[in-house]
Amino acid sequence: MTRSALLLLLGSNLVNTLQSAPINSHGETKISNLNLILKDVNAQNITEFTGFNVSLKLTTAEGYLIDQYNFRVDTTDNQGVYTYTSLRPETLSTTISIAWATNIPPPSFTTTTEFTGSTPTRGPTEEPTTTPKLPSDCDEISNRTSGVHIIYPDGKTPVSVYCEQKNSLTYTVIQSRGTVGNNISFDIPFANYSDWFGEAGIGNNFWIGLDNMNALSTNGKSYSLQIDLCCGSQLIAKQIYHNFKVDTKANQYTLTATVDIPGIGLDYASTGKDIGAPFSTYKDYKLPKGKPECDQFEYEDDDGNLSIGYGGWWFGSCGNNLNGFLYESIYGNCKVTRFATTKLLGINMRTSSGQGVGGYDVDLVSYDRVRMALFTFDSINVDRLDDTFCR
Repeated sequence: MTRSALLLLLGSNLVNTLQSAPINSHGETKISNLNLILKDVNAQNITEFTGFNVSLKLTTAEGYLIDQYNFRVDTTDNQGVYTYTSLRPETLSTTISIAWATNIPPPSFTTTTEFTGSTPTRGPTEEPTTTPKLPSDCDEISNRTSGVHIIYPDGKTPVSVYCEQKNSLTYTVIQSRGTVGNNISFDIPFANYSDWFGEAGIGNNFWIGLDNMNALSTNGKSYSLQIDLCCGSQLIAKQIYHNFKVDTKANQYTLTATVDIPGIGLDYASTGKDIGAPFSTYKDYKLPKGKPECDQFEYEDDDGNLSIGYGGWWFGSCGNNLNGFLYESIYGNCKVTRFATTKLLGINMRTSSGQGVGGYDVDLVSYDRVRMALFTFDSINVDRLDDTFCR
């Protein structure tokens, strides 16, 4: 897949046409700096933006058609991100993500400052304008409703994430797995995990990206991390970690956090722990000294079936991987009964500190809906029995 054609239409106005585009590190076609320059039929500037139409045709280098579709984005936002997935029966879907920016300036906010004494009050014509700060997380979104919203973790780049507002408490979902949306592959190269991919939403498969996690870690706020594990509609566990950060020292994305309950989850210990470990995939993972194997990649069941590595994680303990292969639960049973067929370990997270199956670090449980969500409120307000996310 080396060539594509992208045609954007705004009303009846042709905005941009590209017949080829470079391939980015995700193996996707990427078109950068697509600006919507708005003019009416008389070449006059217009001041209202109500969305745009997209017509996409994707072909191979030889000209064979891969996919072709049309859709419309109805929006009045002057910039944002939109993701569209074209479902194709009996084959892989295709997904396009568009980040747009128009030449219509955002609305200005005015302030009036009044003085006492002999200094006159500043009149309306002298009111200064201030540019509103772009929200870095869901806590700074003015629309206090649950749903997909746009945030700017690094202060400039838009990312669509799911924001949950629960009893005036705000969560920013940075990772989720589920079967509501398309089963997007998480078995991708290490470099691809630095950026966001997937589709934000309840039960969808989404990853906000290591660079965005690092940006949130350095914005001056103190975040706690909540991990929800579901099997079918049942809440299996809710884990809390404080002072969540992803550092980039020595060119590694290292996870740091303070545990709420020691010995489980990210704090589960084998030769090491996930907390303090660098992010890696099975292809670039290096065994630490004194550790003979990593059970996420080299688990062998009683019939001699050897696991195949999948996804990327902070493999410190080799017992956890929320980015593992997604198995759909069978009648609410999340035991991996099809391991012998796929050789892939599922979405794992240790909920006990003891030994796993057969003395291995893994539990051979693949949760079918999970999420990682950041929050800044006092964790004492977390309802640890709340299972609405799983239903």
